[in-house]
Amino acid sequence: MQFKEKYGKYALVTGASSGIGKEFAYLLAERGVNPILVARREERLKEISSGIISKYNVESPFFKVDLSEEQSYKTLFQLTEKYDIGLLINNAGFGYYGRFINQNEEKQEKMIKVNVFTFAMLTKVFSKYFVEKGRGGIILVSSLASFQPTAGMALYGATKGFELLLGEAFYEEIKGKNVDVTVLCPSATLTEFQSVAEGVPHKGMKARDVALYGIKKLGKNVITIPGFGNKIVGKLYRFFPRSFIRWATKIVLGGYLKD
Repeated sequence: MQFKEKYGKYALVTGASSGIGKEFAYLLAERGVNPILVARREERLKEISSGIISKYNVESPFFKVDLSEEQSYKTLFQLTEKYDIGLLINNAGFGYYGRFINQNEEKQEKMIKVNVFTFAMLTKVFSKYFVEKGRGGIILVSSLASFQPTAGMALYGATKGFELLLGEAFYEEIKGKNVDVTVLCPSATLTEFQSVAEGVPHKGMKARDVALYGIKKLGKNVITIPGFGNKIVGKLYRFFPRSFIRWATKIVLGGYLKD
């Protein structure tokens, strides 16, 4: 079955103004699916939407929504009710490097709202909609950080661990309902993540490659990690004591600990 035939005409992409979300939007348009773009930066959304429409001759509606607002998931669901959405790319989120006890509390709160509360509620309302109509797909964008404690970005890693566990359990709950669920767990990716997280820029995978991997694995793997080396890192916790994993992660991220 073709991708569009399986998931329908419209897909909702959160965090679509840059990085992995933007690449998801373009890849969906390549497959004839109309991507609905969501983010805070309206001008960026307008620019990306125009590029997609001119290149692929599809629709690409966009909505400026701040997902750190408590009722944003309800607002977004209402805004998109008129579209026959068959796929949710739950991608919006951000990180925050530094020592947990010294981080700005307002930014911590905002990260929890986006990465945990809104992430969970969007998953809930759209998956319920998909189950009721008997088809759909969901890609939850988590992180390789979800597999181990991450000293240097402790709260971010915890939010990503939440996303991973939610996705796994949620998949089991709706198994057999014709709704595909994949938790995508990339490692370092060439996006705006480092600047937003106040970390030191470092090399990583191309955002398009990460998004393409997620699309290819949708309906095939519940948990998917792009990149061979990343797959190995993601499985290390099975072979080493947690004390070693904590130490190793701290060594890797130690440069981001801010006093």
